[in-house]
Amino acid sequence: MLHRGTDKDYTVAVPLFYFAYRGGSSSMNTPIKRYAFGYMLLAPVVLYVAIFQFYPLFDTVRLSFFKYSLLHGGGMQFTGLNNYKELTMHDEHFWTILRNSLVWVLGSTLLQFLIAVPAALILNQKLRLRGLWRGLVMVPWVSPVVVIGIIWKWIYDGQYGLLNYYLKLLHLLQDNIVWLGHEFWVWPSLLLTSTWKGFPYVTLMLLSALQGISSEMKEAAEIDGATTWQKFLYVTLPSLKPIMYVTGMVSIIASWTKFEMIWALTNGGPGYTTSILPTYLYTHAFVYLDLGKGAAIGTLSMLIVLMMVFVYARLFGKDNS
Repeated sequence: MLHRGTDKDYTVAVPLFYFAYRGGSSSMNTPIKRYAFGYMLLAPVVLYVAIFQFYPLFDTVRLSFFKYSLLHGGGMQFTGLNNYKELTMHDEHFWTILRNSLVWVLGSTLLQFLIAVPAALILNQKLRLRGLWRGLVMVPWVSPVVVIGIIWKWIYDGQYGLLNYYLKLLHLLQDNIVWLGHEFWVWPSLLLTSTWKGFPYVTLMLLSALQGISSEMKEAAEIDGATTWQKFLYVTLPSLKPIMYVTGMVSIIASWTKFEMIWALTNGGPGYTTSILPTYLYTHAFVYLDLGKGAAIGTLSMLIVLMMVFVYARLFGKDNS
């Protein structure tokens, strides 16, 4: 549609939906036509979410009710809840892997907060080259997970790894330890790597919250004679709780789906010692090509993480709404 502006004698091309957005006529004032321009902007995002998020989710749940293996052939056979029964009642590894998943998520999240809180408090102080330190602390978080996995796998190497070398140099170790192959040391090694990768994000979030605390509150606490610990306990920590609540929820979900870290370091081994539900899903769906069982593992994994988030919200969300 062309619209002529006569004040300076020139022609301006204006799209038709501009008038719908501005409500140019009474006949175009229905809600759909009034917000037509906004709907047009939202349409690509809605299509993307529907095609690449909701449809795969729906199809995964649907596929979990079928016996479908690309190795054995035979096509898709509807079996109802049989895949779920096999996993929960007849799979000797499932409950061990579920326990591993909980250890991985809770351990990673707690350790990240234990490191991030003091790191954020330090970076909030007036330090020399403070901007440089704040930038350097973000390096692990922005680094690719697979690259980090390869680097730490080299550090943990049982023969030539840097960890063994420096521990022996400091006389803290006599014989080399195969960190990623030892049943006792493999989980502390994985959690250390996960913490190193994830704590910068938590630090950044807490640092942003610290900078939002008003100086008047701190000054009032000092006037009342509060010690450094009391100021942290009664001024700083209550101000951090809302952002800690949100960051904790994000960390739980991110740790639950952090498949690449464990796969790059141990491939879920030795045996199933370090397997979690995402690695178990990958093994069944893309190694054994059992798509039906893989879909069932994915569906159960989604339901479990939703339950964890619900419990977390019930426990900590009331005071941080």
